[in-house]
Amino acid sequence: MTKRKTLSTEPEPNNQDLPDWVLDDSPGRSTPYTEEELDILVEGTLKGIQDTEAWKNVVRKVGEKEARQVLRTRLIMRDERAAKETRH
Repeated sequence: MTKRKTLSTEPEPNNQDLPDWVLDDSPGRSTPYTEEELDILVEGTLKGIQDTEAWKNVVRKVGEKEARQVLRTRLIMRDERAAKETRH
């Protein structure tokens, strides 16, 4: 037996109303994150991972302040790689 696809009763959002980062084909970012944007990204990421065993292990090993710095550095590195990829 196959599962039948159900139709959505909610209207599809107009792509013009959505921010670029939501769209699958959004243009690549051409500028690095600002310090304020990085702070927001770190806090948002922490909300999603703070209860995970992996995050708790990092905090146990290096402390929360250093763990936050590691997270921030990783976000910066990802941003720099993304910027390089969009230039090609």
